[in-house]
Amino acid sequence: MPTNFHAAERLVSDFLTDEEQVDRLKKLWKDYGITVATALVVGIGGVVGWDYIKSYQSGQAQAAADLYTSYMEAAALGEPTSLIIEELEEEHGDSSYLTLTLMREAKAAVDASDYERALDALKRASEAAEGTPLGDMVTLRKAKVEFELADHEAVLETIQSIETAGYRWQAMVLKGDVHFSNDELDAARDAYRAAKEQLPDGFDSELVDMRVASVPPAP
Repeated sequence: MPTNFHAAERLVSDFLTDEEQVDRLKKLWKDYGITVATALVVGIGGVVGWDYIKSYQSGQAQAAADLYTSYMEAAALGEPTSLIIEELEEEHGDSSYLTLTLMREAKAAVDASDYERALDALKRASEAAEGTPLGDMVTLRKAKVEFELADHEAVLETIQSIETAGYRWQAMVLKGDVHFSNDELDAARDAYRAAKEQLPDGFDSELVDMRVASVPPAP
């Protein structure tokens, strides 16, 4: 990857025609990515370049949405979806549509009891969703699949990164399930109680209460 940012700045110049600015910006985008390209355009003040970035982003979002629609239609008809997913990953790797697509792939795999395939889809979804509002949702689902695969160590490691209140209590329930499965009853009880403490206001605690009640009392 090029490292001379001063040279990159010269790719977008007020002395270029509109067409030349767009052509240069395309190359800049390819070499450096959207973050650097956008920063340079903002710093230089290129109106044409900025307009191009906005139109490109809008077009990319629509293209990703169209691919997601195509995926949904193909999946509903039982047609192959791998090429659609591949295009989403290659062209729209940071799009929420990729995350949603991979989550649906994972659900279909779980419904078919193919947990290895589900885990693969959720690992890819986790990468796509990193730092987004969907991140903790994907992480929790990944941990649940790891639990189905009896990879308890992976479950405990995966749930550590979950911070959103709406998912954190579910992560603690899953932690309790892991300990209960390992006959670590004190740890299971503590995890279930922690889950109850972390329930958001207005949430029904019945599920957690049932878990706590299922743990035999300490001798």
